[in-house]
Amino acid sequence: MSPKKRFTVLLIAIYVVSLSLMTIVTYLVVRENAIRDAAMAGRLYLTTFSAIKHYIAEDLRPLFYTELPGRFIVQGMSRSFAASHVAMRVQRDLPNYQYKNASLNATNPLNDADEFEKNIIARFAANRNVKEWSGFRSRGSSQFYSMAVAGEPFAEDCLKCHGNPEDAPAEFRERYGTKRGYNVRAGDLIDATFVYIPIGVPLADARKVVLVFAGIYLLFGTVILSIVLRRFSALYNRTDEDRQRIEDVNLELMNLNHDMETIITERTMNLIALSVADRVRNPATTIAATFNRILKKEELSEPLRGRMTDMLIEAQKLDAIVKDYEAVLKKKQTMFKLEDLNEIVTSILPLVEKDRKARGIRLLLNLAAEPKRCMANRQLLRVAILHILKNALESASEEGEVSVATDADEDHVRLVVTDNGVGIPPEDQSKIFSLFFSSKKNRLGMGLPLAKQIVGEHKGEIEVKSEPGKGTAFTLTFPVRWTEQELSK
Repeated sequence: MSPKKRFTVLLIAIYVVSLSLMTIVTYLVVRENAIRDAAMAGRLYLTTFSAIKHYIAEDLRPLFYTELPGRFIVQGMSRSFAASHVAMRVQRDLPNYQYKNASLNATNPLNDADEFEKNIIARFAANRNVKEWSGFRSRGSSQFYSMAVAGEPFAEDCLKCHGNPEDAPAEFRERYGTKRGYNVRAGDLIDATFVYIPIGVPLADARKVVLVFAGIYLLFGTVILSIVLRRFSALYNRTDEDRQRIEDVNLELMNLNHDMETIITERTMNLIALSVADRVRNPATTIAATFNRILKKEELSEPLRGRMTDMLIEAQKLDAIVKDYEAVLKKKQTMFKLEDLNEIVTSILPLVEKDRKARGIRLLLNLAAEPKRCMANRQLLRVAILHILKNALESASEEGEVSVATDADEDHVRLVVTDNGVGIPPEDQSKIFSLFFSSKKNRLGMGLPLAKQIVGEHKGEIEVKSEPGKGTAFTLTFPVRWTEQELSK
């Protein structure tokens, strides 16, 4: 996977994970707030009814016992009765809020504890240090946050009504009968106060808030993510283009260095051979001829004749060195031989195929049917033609075309490379073969000058015809055979 794709995948993964975490955290916070609000409402409910029950037990009931001995006025003396009727009045405005003084042995059937409430009361009875409980409960299709407070153990005063049925006030027996709510012992804990606060709607609202928040986060996050990815993609592409451009320049430099080294090596061989032949051969020949003449015509003493003979041998050695350099020169000249121009062009095409396909350029080949031969150094001529062909591909319009054609007459062969690009401005046509001149960015301007120099080394000529907007044609002309005059140049 490319660095660009890895970064994109990582950024999207971070975005998805952050969206999930933010959604979960937001829901937990909003849900906790809803539960806390329900708990506060439940606490207020419990505190209110507890205050009512204590008021009945501590203030009204003693007063009624004093003023009306032997009587039981349920409205003013029963804590559960008063609290239940106050709760019914509250439910007129808050119909979903529920209150219940649940008991295991309720005098009023409405206060009978169900299975859920019995379990809570049993916990309170088993552990008198636990005074409260809170949690969730579903009743029908509604969900409630429930709070329970343990009832107080029965005191001796409570046994007046809930002990032996026969000892209960007549009014109490008449209202509730003698079957329920009796035979309780002092210290028994058989009841608890429950409040049920509706939590379904707040939790549903919490989920809606989370969905709205997640939607907003998703919308803005997607927009920001798209902007970041677009900017990163543009920056990465520019960086990648710059890197590729640097690599291309380095590759071009390496290729040009190799080409230049080949040319310099060839030129150095020529220079050495010509320099040796010019500066050494003539003096060596003159010396050798003079010694030969003296040795043949003059009467010399044996010692002198011996020394002159040695000098003649040394002069002959110099002549041999000259001949060696001449052999090098002849070897260099043999580097040029008859080559098929069509075959050289065909061998170059695979080198530009990748660039041609990348730009969607059509390459039209119109090579002569018969081999078109000329005197050439194959490697050097390939370098020159490659530069001309690459220049045409770079100059052609996107999805345009480049044509390569060969032909010949009796004395010359020709290669014509044409592109359908924008052409060369008239003011630049005289400069294109100048060293370091280039109309393209990040180019050193050495390709065409090198190509022209190589063509010149082959005793050929290069001609350029270009019209702005109509493309450019390079024509390379080579002699079939070099004349004696050309070889002397």
